[in-house]
Amino acid sequence: MVKIKKKSSLRDKSQRKSQLANKISEFKEQQQGDDYHDNPLLKLAKATKKQKQQEKSDQFINKLANKVTFNINGGISKSSLRRRKRKEKEQLKPKMQDLLSSLPAGEDLESKSTKVSKASTNEYVDVKKKNNHNAPNPTKITGHKKIMIEEHKNFGNVLKNPEFRKSPFDALKSAIKQNMS
Repeated sequence: MVKIKKKSSLRDKSQRKSQLANKISEFKEQQQGDDYHDNPLLKLAKATKKQKQQEKSDQFINKLANKVTFNINGGISKSSLRRRKRKEKEQLKPKMQDLLSSLPAGEDLESKSTKVSKASTNEYVDVKKKNNHNAPNPTKITGHKKIMIEEHKNFGNVLKNPEFRKSPFDALKSAIKQNMS
């Protein structure tokens, strides 16, 4: 048998390597799409840098929006709260139509004279009475609403009272005294 001499020259080695590299590159081109870079270990980024930055900022904004505690009134601003309180106070004020309807009709108002009299010195308010523990708290919103409703009803009752037609100021004075006690 004849021995076949193995070619080990540098030219032969480089030719074999280039053929192998060509075959590998052809195989890669067939298998790969645009998703991969020349290096099979590196994948191309699916999102651009700007998209990543935008995504990150959106996540941060959402995180902050969930943690916000400075607006605890359920979206109601200070000015709208003030407007509500002012409106409730205005509702307590008597309307001119209610006052006119309660005045006696047909009588000459100018003929009656008003007398100024001094209040008796015997009247005083007892400050040391026990507080009613079941009374609504006027500093809280719910208590304030309850008081406003109650005052509105009381004022309506005063206007309907026949004593109010006779002497409106005395009727109001007695109603206020009852409310204070």
